Amino acid sequence: MPPRSELILLGALLAGCAHEPAPKPPAPVAPAAFTARGAPAAAGWTDAFADPALKELIARARRASPDLAAARARHREALALLRAEGARDEPAVVASAGIESSRISVANGRFPPGIPRRTDVTAVGLRASWELDFWGRQSSVVRAAAEDARAAALTAEQADLALTAEVARLWFAVRAAREQAVCLSQEFVAREREMRILEKSVAAGILPEDPLSTARLAAAQAKVDEGLGLRRLAAAENALRALIAAEPGSPLPTAAAVAAMPAFGPGLPSELLARRPDLAAAAARFDAAVAREGAALADFYPSVTLGGQAGWQADPASRIGQGAAGFWSLAPSVDLPLFDAGRREANLEAARARMDGAAAEWTRAVLNAFREVEDALSDLRELAQQEDLTARVVEATRDRLRNAEDRLRAGVAPEAEVVAAARDEALARRTLAGVVWERRQAAVRLAAATGGGWTAK
Repeated sequence: MPPRSELILLGALLAGCAHEPAPKPPAPVAPAAFTARGAPAAAGWTDAFADPALKELIARARRASPDLAAARARHREALALLRAEGARDEPAVVASAGIESSRISVANGRFPPGIPRRTDVTAVGLRASWELDFWGRQSSVVRAAAEDARAAALTAEQADLALTAEVARLWFAVRAAREQAVCLSQEFVAREREMRILEKSVAAGILPEDPLSTARLAAAQAKVDEGLGLRRLAAAENALRALIAAEPGSPLPTAAAVAAMPAFGPGLPSELLARRPDLAAAAARFDAAVAREGAALADFYPSVTLGGQAGWQADPASRIGQGAAGFWSLAPSVDLPLFDAGRREANLEAARARMDGAAAEWTRAVLNAFREVEDALSDLRELAQQEDLTARVVEATRDRLRNAEDRLRAGVAPEAEVVAAARDEALARRTLAGVVWERRQAAVRLAAATGGGWTAK
């Protein structure tokens, strides 16, 4: 006996029910606390540095950044794909028009008398089809596209935050390189002056050659260090120009005052997941993978489609639109998946693999975020101590330089003592400049690691 349709439908449903959704991996667990406390950076956090040039550079970078433009373009693409997937869940209607010409052969021996050999049938009508989403396959696809669009929007937000942080970091690197280049030039001048003084002493027979050789080597090394400092400055400026799309060699802003040191904190670890757009984007990509697993599961169930068409067919075409020329058809159909050589099983396994991969990426992003916060906090602690110590050293070397200059004017100190004090004072200022601007860069890293004041909208 032929199988009953009820049995076929029951078998298809049982085949679908044999595949249950995979268990969801656990969400990453936040640590109990960070190693420091304090409120995280708020929106507009770059204003806390009180550096007007920085604000100008960020605005230029946002207008010119290709990375930011690409991220925004991908968001637009994801929104368009979401609209396209949403449209698949609605009935599709197609208008059609055509003409069919035919000629009957009289040599076949079956030509009916009285019937014209040639006919020209003109047809005008509409075709409609609609797949009923009984098992949620299309709704899962739409949900996945919606999560993709959300992830793309969050990625664009992250690109903006990363761009802002990189501009700030490079600007502070430029300021550090500028100050250090000045100090290195002063150190070379001092080393060269020491060498000239020793040359006179050696020529007068007061000193042997050995101290002069050492002084010459020190002067040469100071000149090399000056060149390295200028190269570091050029590299930092070129990197910043590229970020803001400025022409090579074009002037960059100047800054007269030292940038303020903001007191950014890490906030609570449990809140970090909601403050970083890249973590929210990773979570959205995981949700999209879960939705695609649902669509793969729905492929194991029957699909139901409603189809039909209506219009006019007539010969001659002048009868189009008359009632006698009208036609219509309605064709509901049910497709029962019975055998596909393992295609649906493979698609389901691929969807689950993507879901596991998205979960791993999410976990990695969260763990990396906690690491970035702790790294920035560690840098800030150490750099704060170094800045305090080097600032005291600078004050001490300045006092020593002033005393040497006073002694030189009083005629009780040689010029070499003043030159040595000036050299040490320049070295101390160079060390302090490196620490000061590295500490500001660490504050930038902490602000970016805690989300830069971003909040989910």
